[in-house]
Amino acid sequence: MSEWRFLLDENIDPKTATYLRKEDLAAEHVRDALWQGAADEADVLPYALEQDCIVVTSDVTDFGRLPPESHAGIVLLYDDTMPAYQVASGLIAMVDAYPGRSAFPGREELDAWV
Repeated sequence: MSEWRFLLDENIDPKTATYLRKEDLAAEHVRDALWQGAADEADVLPYALEQDCIVVTSDVTDFGRLPPESHAGIVLLYDDTMPAYQVASGLIAMVDAYPGRSAFPGREELDAWV
């Protein structure tokens, strides 16, 4: 299994996780990993840190200003109308561009990878 692990926020289509898993990337959706309506700071971030997951979200306002030490990685999606297969394709392109997870800078904007 890949060293890359993604936690998809509620605002990301759950089908994205299916596409990523087909490419042997670990991915789960917040509603499956936690529950629907999980709070960003109280539930999602602690879970993502504990599981060493990069959070993929279009909640740019809340997640975009988080300090680096509060998360294991954030991928921001500005175009929240993007279909699941495009989101997955962008994440796969991003993963392929880095030599490994340790080279990931901690924050990326996904729109540039699609």
